[in-house]
Amino acid sequence: MLLPALIVLLAVGGLGWLLSRQDSAAHRDLIREARTADALATAREALLGYAATYRNREHANADFGYLPCPDLDGDGSSETCGTKGQTSIGRLPYLTLNLPDLRDGNGECLWYAVSGSFKNNPKPDALNSDSTGSFQLIDDAGATRPLAGDQSGRAAALVIAAGAPQAGQSRSAGPARCGGDSEARQVREYVEALEAADAHGITPVRTSAGNDRLAAITTDDIYRQLKRRPSYAGWLQQVIQASADCLASLPAAVAPERVGPVELGRLPALDKLTGTCRNETLRDAVANWAEAMRYARCADGTDCLAGIGRRCRGALIFGGERADASQRRVDPADRLVTRNYLEADTLAALATGQLGSLPTTFAITAPDRPASADIALCIP
Repeated sequence: MLLPALIVLLAVGGLGWLLSRQDSAAHRDLIREARTADALATAREALLGYAATYRNREHANADFGYLPCPDLDGDGSSETCGTKGQTSIGRLPYLTLNLPDLRDGNGECLWYAVSGSFKNNPKPDALNSDSTGSFQLIDDAGATRPLAGDQSGRAAALVIAAGAPQAGQSRSAGPARCGGDSEARQVREYVEALEAADAHGITPVRTSAGNDRLAAITTDDIYRQLKRRPSYAGWLQQVIQASADCLASLPAAVAPERVGPVELGRLPALDKLTGTCRNETLRDAVANWAEAMRYARCADGTDCLAGIGRRCRGALIFGGERADASQRRVDPADRLVTRNYLEADTLAALATGQLGSLPTTFAITAPDRPASADIALCIP
């Protein structure tokens, strides 16, 4: 009887050992996933903080909202990346972001990709809350995976955890510190999700490719962060007022259309040699937001506009954020259409020359709601 009992005992013990090994492996996987998720979340929040404070970071002549270039040369810091409008991928510039040496659960340094429409060096021609990212997230079937609250469904930037090497990937020994090796350009040995890198135009991102883990940043993420800052509404009001001041000479509008007593069109190239436009601290921001504004001037040269505090020969109208999905502002052609910016009530008020129903101050009621009210500033 001793032998069978011993066999049973050994069998039970062996099963317990196997189960403990399985539990241990599963536990290690959970720890790795948790570490990866934490690293991605930390990097993402740091990038949003960078964008929301960009002007305050020794960039006194810049606007807010820019994201840093990646680390391309292995020093842990951001630098110039590519040409204007070109996407860029490299290591996360953790030193620029004042972060520790972040790694995923497999001990790999994080990667980072940024759209040309958001990067700070070289800057895009315009950056504002209607800017669209370059990274289109797709599934295995090639269908777009929508991003919550983003009109384009595209990401402005991605933080990528590469995980363990996949078949066919050859990686050198990891550096003592992230950015300390010469592998920052060997993206294909680490990242499977990006089908193209350092490109112009839209870059497909396969979210289920390989073992990459992604954290996306959208336009809305950046501007929600900005709208949480108490000073942001006042800053944007200053930009809008500076734009109105630049139009004091009442130049002709671009592609004007007759609306009641006024000619309404896009802003002309602003005279940066006189008036408020000479202010170096506002030039970048005025250029960024010009496409969200429309300019009206009285067709007969009189002060035909009333209701915004005094009689006015012209008015600057700021369209604010999109009121709803019907105001599409994704493509350049969309941004030429006045109704994609101005509400029907605003156009009706212009048609009668009575702008008293429009506010004159930009206001943010809640960070998670669009500041969509049109505002009108008088050009006397």
